Amino acid sequence: MSIDTFFTAIKDGTWHNINELSNQLATSTTKLVELSNFLANYGLIKYEKNNQTIKIQPLWKLTLPKEEEPKKTTPNIANLIISPHSTINIQSTKISNLSNIEIEVIIRVDDQIREVAINV
Repeated sequence: MSIDTFFTAIKDGTWHNINELSNQLATSTTKLVELSNFLANYGLIKYEKNNQTIKIQPLWKLTLPKEEEPKKTTPNIANLIISPHSTINIQSTKISNLSNIEIEVIIRVDDQIREVAINV
């Protein structure tokens, strides 16, 4: 169990039973109790020892990043041939060929230049 998995499981701000949470996270209740004691000492969670329940502190619930679906973008790809001793400008980026031979430049672009590969 990672700390990310733990906080994802309790991020809703409701009370969670230690036994149920240990089954959900596939970890021992002993480890979960130790982690809960540690995090409660630093004010990250509330831990009720009597009824073995925990919940995230309201302050931390607000600051956890929201899960976003990854952007699906298809980057544009360009193959360019740059003549010897010449320069091209792409998105305010200069690419110069200082050699005596032509070079092939492969560029991957979405919002900005992500990758430039040179094939000689």
